[in-house]
Amino acid sequence: MNDAPIFVVGVARSGTTLLAAMLSAHSRLDCGPESRFFARYRHLDARARERILDPLVWPRPAVDFVASLRNQGHPITELFGLTLPEIGAYLATREPSPAAMLEALTELHARHAGKPRWMEKTPRHLLMTDTLREYWPRAPIVRIVRDPRDVALSLANVPFAKDSVVGNLVRIDRDDRASRARFERDPLTLTLRYEDLVTEPERELRRVCDLIGEAYEPGMLDARGSAASVAAEHEWWKESVAGPLHTGSVGRWRGEMSADARRFASLHLAAYMREHGYEGAADARGEVAILPGGDAVGPNNEGLLLELARRGLVVARPVPLAPRAQQRAARLVFIGVRGQLDPTRGQVVWRRVLGAGMFGAGLLVRRLTGRPVLWVRRATLRPRRGGDPVERLLAMGLRFLARDVALQDVAAIVDDARDEPAARLGR
Repeated sequence: MNDAPIFVVGVARSGTTLLAAMLSAHSRLDCGPESRFFARYRHLDARARERILDPLVWPRPAVDFVASLRNQGHPITELFGLTLPEIGAYLATREPSPAAMLEALTELHARHAGKPRWMEKTPRHLLMTDTLREYWPRAPIVRIVRDPRDVALSLANVPFAKDSVVGNLVRIDRDDRASRARFERDPLTLTLRYEDLVTEPERELRRVCDLIGEAYEPGMLDARGSAASVAAEHEWWKESVAGPLHTGSVGRWRGEMSADARRFASLHLAAYMREHGYEGAADARGEVAILPGGDAVGPNNEGLLLELARRGLVVARPVPLAPRAQQRAARLVFIGVRGQLDPTRGQVVWRRVLGAGMFGAGLLVRRLTGRPVLWVRRATLRPRRGGDPVERLLAMGLRFLARDVALQDVAAIVDDARDEPAARLGR
């Protein structure tokens, strides 16, 4: 295995840069700055990908795509210390593929460093591990996790994330739910905790070396020499990696996080906290299904999420899209104005129309059984499509059969809801 590349992934501010720098201090391993390659490539449509990979014009469109990659406005190629002619010459020797395009950065960077094995560290690639495995079947994937409360606080102070601690907690939970399957079933993956890395670095680095097939080297304990290669000069939030290893960032949440945010984290991320051994997880008293946005945080609903947590309630995840799943929900709330209501937006039309009809029948049943859907008629961050016929149908049904409520009253109303009717209906 010791010729396969290595990928380091994790939620941003979880310690990915520190881990990558420590591994890059190994005499055989090299890691450059974040490429953000697949985070950008996955947004290309099929036609754009075909143009880039067309053998008749390769590698010019591929070079153009690599040249377009940016990190906070800085060209990725410059951060890797590479020129476009150099990248073009490399790609001309390769068959057209996304793998070759990424390796034009990572492999050339490793060659310049005089090391035989390359690594890549982009936190958002955590959500694209299926793609990584498709192109590099033998590549070890190392995930680092960190107490989500510390991560949320740290994210609130960087330019690429929300300044909302609650919003960042939601993001951590979503990223974990979307990526955890790979690390549960793939033997070429490893998960380690940031807290363990900074308190028992040799033990944790030996675990990584066992996975990747390299001999442990004591020099890996000092990442100061390799930090400049992994962290770009403009990334001031990573400057601590260039200093001595310390535990000062462990448990910051104890002194800096509000009681409400702590309570929200203990409920909303209970599964994550228990899985990775973090204290404070709590069991929720019940769930509230919020459509269509679920736990998405915006100015209209952050207070609602916190108030639900005060009452021991959490938002149902995933959002129940099927009418039958919506009927089983004891507490069902719609937030949005006409044009923002359809949770099945993006599906084929006939499915949406069928779903709207079934939803209308469900609205009537819930009204007759004394547990009506609550509707908060308040604009959300979701794009509005007021002329959409399915949106009009949903709005009409909600207007006549839902209970119109104010946002500030939702938590108290759903807290009083009884589960028994839903249980009978489910049977």
